[in-house]
Amino acid sequence: MKRKNTLILIGLVVLLGLSACGGFAPVDPTATPVPATATLVQPTVILVDGTPQVVVEPINPTPTPDLVNPNPVRVTELEYVQNGSQLQVIAKLFNTLTDAILRDVQVEVLALDANGTRLAQEVRTVRYLFPRETTGLVQDFELLPGLETYTVEVRVKEGLKDRQLRYSQPLVVKNTSWVEAEDGIRLTGWINNSDPYTYTKVELNAIAYSASGKIIGGGRGMIDFVPEKDRTGISVVANIEADQEIALVEIYPWITAQSASLEGGTWWENIEVRQWNFIADDYQHVSGGALLRNLTDRLLTETYYLLTVTDAADKVCLAKDGYIDLIWPEQELVFSPGVLDLPEDCVAQQVDMIIVPGEFGQFQLGYDPLEAGLPVVNETGDSASVNVINNLNAEVSSTVVYLVITDAGGKIVGGGSVQSGNIRANSSLTVQVPIIYLGKIEDLKINASVSIPKDVTVGP
Repeated sequence: MKRKNTLILIGLVVLLGLSACGGFAPVDPTATPVPATATLVQPTVILVDGTPQVVVEPINPTPTPDLVNPNPVRVTELEYVQNGSQLQVIAKLFNTLTDAILRDVQVEVLALDANGTRLAQEVRTVRYLFPRETTGLVQDFELLPGLETYTVEVRVKEGLKDRQLRYSQPLVVKNTSWVEAEDGIRLTGWINNSDPYTYTKVELNAIAYSASGKIIGGGRGMIDFVPEKDRTGISVVANIEADQEIALVEIYPWITAQSASLEGGTWWENIEVRQWNFIADDYQHVSGGALLRNLTDRLLTETYYLLTVTDAADKVCLAKDGYIDLIWPEQELVFSPGVLDLPEDCVAQQVDMIIVPGEFGQFQLGYDPLEAGLPVVNETGDSASVNVINNLNAEVSSTVVYLVITDAGGKIVGGGSVQSGNIRANSSLTVQVPIIYLGKIEDLKINASVSIPKDVTVGP
């Protein structure tokens, strides 16, 4: 079963070639679509006074309008924001049909200047647009300096109708909000997965509105795993001007061509989460960690963690995810995501953590050559020094040091982590790890583990 717990903090989505006869049987929601066949346009040659002349086509040919058949996909909102050379186009797409899923909808996004010359172009694929569903699309462009957008277009070019309706939208984002983080405005929420599948590489299109209902910006992100029958926090960096006030946030998840669906099974039990806990201090920092154990005799690669911090109203203040690159066979590992910064206006109330076990894999080393010495807290109490020993007769370009701090009863009351620099062959390196904790340090125990990043360089 999934390794997830909830803890109360202490101290604190068609000229569509969408033809009616084009209804293919649906496949797995993440099956790879057949790519569209390109149509080669031949040059037009006419005779003028007996001399062959090539007819020059316009840069942006106007599509032949269909005045009889309505497009099943309707663009319900379309805005753009340009700030210098940065252009963001935001649109809302609506499936007008009640009896068909629209699949592999090709959407062309164009930016034009006052003369109708194309400044930027991108084709996006909406993998699924369910009956009567609205989805959002956020597209960023970097224009050449000095270019000015006059208008933008969103053209729905092609797609397929699937009338068998064998599946429905499994991913919904709820309780959306926003926070002001160190790297800018972040649009947040909870993504809920109703399917018995864990989805990978889910795209997030986030849109922000003013109180008058005007789109004022947005962002586009990705979450690597959305666990089955569960929910997790999400956070998307948004491009919004400082003088704009956000009144409403909408986030639309897309299952894409890069997505996969993982069936549940015993693989969830490959890692034992023996204990976990997180705390917050008075300086808007949160940290802690988990005691993990690889229950298999195989190397686990890219174990994924999702950490969500919320306030008393269940608003997502912080959504952090990442990887533990390597967990050796039967290894017991202490893990911490490090000391994380909370938004200033967030009073942390609850933490949610999910550990998604990694895959069985191989690595260039057949064993773990690293050892972590006993951590020593410095005089100010905000970091601990750890001596990392490399028992390999080759240089290691980097390591990750994890610290988990426990009280006398073995409960986790703090932690920290840091990535080190290179360690020479058969040598050691003292690493300073930032930490936070609750209690008197003399009454606490610091547990250390050292791990190797998957992209490490070994040698010479």
